Amino acid sequence: MIAPRRASLAAPGRRARPRLLWVTHLLPWPSTGHGALQRTHHLIRQLAEVYDIHLFALSNGAGDVTDLRSMGIRDATLAKAPGLLRKAEALGASWVTRSGYWHGLFLDGALRRSIARAATPRSNLLLDTIYLSQYLANLPQTNLILNHHNVESHLLAERAKGQSPLARRFYHHQSRHTLAVERDVATQARLNLVVSDLEVERLHAVAPSARTLVVPNGVDVGYFKRRQKPVVPYSLVYAGGMDWFPNRDGVQWLVTELWPRLVAVEPRRTLTIIGKCPPRSAVALARRDSRVTVTGFVPDVRPHLEQAAAYICPIRVGGGTRLKVLDCLAMQVPMVGTGFSVEGLGMEPEIHYLRGDTVTQIADGLRRLDSDQLLGERLSRAGRRLVVERFSWDRIGASLIAGLESNLASPSR
Repeated sequence: MIAPRRASLAAPGRRARPRLLWVTHLLPWPSTGHGALQRTHHLIRQLAEVYDIHLFALSNGAGDVTDLRSMGIRDATLAKAPGLLRKAEALGASWVTRSGYWHGLFLDGALRRSIARAATPRSNLLLDTIYLSQYLANLPQTNLILNHHNVESHLLAERAKGQSPLARRFYHHQSRHTLAVERDVATQARLNLVVSDLEVERLHAVAPSARTLVVPNGVDVGYFKRRQKPVVPYSLVYAGGMDWFPNRDGVQWLVTELWPRLVAVEPRRTLTIIGKCPPRSAVALARRDSRVTVTGFVPDVRPHLEQAAAYICPIRVGGGTRLKVLDCLAMQVPMVGTGFSVEGLGMEPEIHYLRGDTVTQIADGLRRLDSDQLLGERLSRAGRRLVVERFSWDRIGASLIAGLESNLASPSR
């Protein structure tokens, strides 16, 4: 096993501040990856204004100490992220021992020992997902903060729907296992950070006495702002990492069922699909239809959003909230999407977006935007106003800091 790499990133002579041990399954740099990475990146940046953060992360080698220092991280201990062999081992163990696949996947023995050496009684310890709860073994009692990107047991149960019998059995088992861990650890935690009021309800259905604080997903409203280039008529864009099941499922639906209907109604329509791990169906469609572009991962989605006539969000599985939706609203791109795509964001149909849960409804919403420029402008202004007032990272960070101060005991130093 490769020993974790530790780096001290502190500035010389820096005054001691409250310390926070942050354990995560991903390296939170750069901030342009998937939604969980973005949330972690920006929450760390906000909390680094108040806390000295020691990061414990599984890293694929991206980024370096300069990147982490720019986020305000004081110390970092990095272990190798799981590769294909580790994934196969974790999958086999989850079948044989009836254990949690992701709990096994993210467990690194050397990293666990590093965390145990750093933790002291009453340390402030944040786990970035329930799938890291195995790192609590043999630790002293800490001020445990548990970050929920989603209520994972709920998302796994949703993912089981429509699967093959074997896959359905796997996801149902993982959902039950994760629910049991959530019930135990969320109840123990001093504070559970959840992304929306809806996720509070879902967590309390699992762990009724869990102490919660709503910390929404947010958007950098200075980075994502009103576009300057002219809109390309009939152009659609979708952005989201397709290594995450809800996004992949949505894109599958988009290219196999939605797209044929959309171009039958308006042959001049174009579509750009942005994000890593696009499904084969999307790549195949782009090869045979010149109106479709599949970019893969891009470091900056703004040039694509800037000229889009509309953002399409065909998500059909609930859980968490969609950061890319907030990005498009911040850039004032009118959106047509499902009810699932805006869960927990407080967005109202006909005010902030046009709702479409079926092929026909989505096609009708896009047709309305094509023919009514004032409608698109009205949705765009309302969407921008919503994210500025409720979802800027600075506002979220201030609320989070206040919540930690009121819920944690005197921080250890």
